[in-house]
Amino acid sequence: MKKIDQTLLSTTFIFIFLLSFGLIITLAAFFLASPQILISGMRQIIYSPSNLITDYVQIAGVGPAFLNSGLLTLSSLFILRKHRHHFCSLTVSVIMMLAGFSFFGKNIVNSAPIVLGCLIYLKIHHSKRQDLLVMGLLSTCLSPIVSTIYCAPNHFFVSAKLIALIVGLLIGYVSLPIFEFFKAHTKELNLYNMGFSAGMIGIIGNLTTKNILAIEMVPHSLAFEHHPSLLYFLIALFTIPILANLCFYLLSSTYSKHLLDLKKILCFSLHGFLGVFVPLILNVPLSGILVGAILTFAGFSMYNFKLRYFLFPVLGVLLVAQFIYRDTASTNNIVIILFASTLSPMTRKHGLLAGTLAGFLFSLITRNSQYLAAGINLYHCGFAGGVTVLLLDFIRRLFYRNLRIKFYCQKFYLQTIHFEKQLLFKFQRLPQTFLFKLNKNKEKQSISERNRSN
Repeated sequence: MKKIDQTLLSTTFIFIFLLSFGLIITLAAFFLASPQILISGMRQIIYSPSNLITDYVQIAGVGPAFLNSGLLTLSSLFILRKHRHHFCSLTVSVIMMLAGFSFFGKNIVNSAPIVLGCLIYLKIHHSKRQDLLVMGLLSTCLSPIVSTIYCAPNHFFVSAKLIALIVGLLIGYVSLPIFEFFKAHTKELNLYNMGFSAGMIGIIGNLTTKNILAIEMVPHSLAFEHHPSLLYFLIALFTIPILANLCFYLLSSTYSKHLLDLKKILCFSLHGFLGVFVPLILNVPLSGILVGAILTFAGFSMYNFKLRYFLFPVLGVLLVAQFIYRDTASTNNIVIILFASTLSPMTRKHGLLAGTLAGFLFSLITRNSQYLAAGINLYHCGFAGGVTVLLLDFIRRLFYRNLRIKFYCQKFYLQTIHFEKQLLFKFQRLPQTFLFKLNKNKEKQSISERNRSN
């Protein structure tokens, strides 16, 4: 009975946290812009093609971009609540990803047909699986194709808006079974697996829009003049959970019951600050796309994600940026760094060396495969992560065909894993050793002071 109470408590706690997050973003929009600017800005957002990289802050201003993100977050929470979704750490990751990408690509209009298509699929197949419901929300990563079609001029006797509606419903309907298929093949080593599935659909969508509908994808610029506003918002957003955690610890007698939830919320804030520090250290101003990447990074820190496994794919990304492209301090490279978290399960399963190699390949694939979907797939890094995982798995199987090579590879792999575990153990012991020495020094000082006083 106690376990059931704890589960219900956790669900309520996470829902309140996400609802507060959505309301804060929505209300922040009204402090950043007047109602007239918000209305005109939302119109500009809705009628933009929205393909990567469409920075809504650049198109409409920071206020309308916040309003769009808040409305999309609250509407997603309404759908989940209506279908009696069990709120957990995965839900936080998904909602943060939705809120983040609403700064550059998703809006309340172009996402609606895709979500409706997913709900139709779940209704027809009588699926009550909670993970498929949230994955249906993530399939809105293909929403730019809806915007691209309904913003294009009418080439046929059928209205472009009707074509966009039909395409959105079709994408929503087929995205879930395609996700299930590719999830089995990537063995859940790619954290943003919906991006890989959407990438396959996006390639077909790109060819269709170019050849049949004769629509050209137009690249967009980023806005850097709103850096201070975005920075203050992120600092406030990641500070509030820390203060709430501290107050709860000091004032509440039931802190231990909420300990797991509070730790995850604290983890969200700390990873969020880490994501903010990366562009600040590299002296890159914040834009809409960086805010989205930081929110996604912080959100997935609460789901199947460890910082120590994330650092080694980042090392591979930095090697590519430093020695091949020489663009370490660029918005594009920082986005790739933050989304390299998609390969943290790869590092956890196959080791630190494999994680570094995966990050190296991931950066190369991300930079050179963008034209395949032409920005239709917002989770392009998830697509690149899936390709990386499949490529490395193919190479492993190729080497393992020869029994002698397989024996030496497995021997080297086990030795490497053993060395890495020892390294991680020493790394984890460093703070404990430091604190132990610090306490010892304090004890010696106190003993010496007592002796002097005596």
